[in-house]
Amino acid sequence: MRDGQLEAWLITLAVEGVAAAALARFFGVVPSRAARAAIAGSLCSHPIVWYLFFRLIRQEGYWTTFAIVESFAVLSEAPFYRLAGARWPTAVLLSLLVNVASVLAGFARYAAW
Repeated sequence: MRDGQLEAWLITLAVEGVAAAALARFFGVVPSRAARAAIAGSLCSHPIVWYLFFRLIRQEGYWTTFAIVESFAVLSEAPFYRLAGARWPTAVLLSLLVNVASVLAGFARYAAW
């Protein structure tokens, strides 16, 4: 694991689990199922996102790399929300919103640091 990866992963799991549960009823999903979907999805995607980020950033630049890895996260986590009971369009939107919450928490953590 790279420096900071475990902390980032734990923050991601917490933020995405809480955000998914908070948004779930609005999208017609049981909150506990949405939280489990968020955690399962992030457990799978985060190591790949972290690896890709550091692999691509030097050649692609920050914002292109950011767009690539966050798109991967959203699209790879959406099936977990589908399994939790959301329809496909809703699963993708829920994944997007939950990942936005996680990114904002990461930016806030970085700014506070």
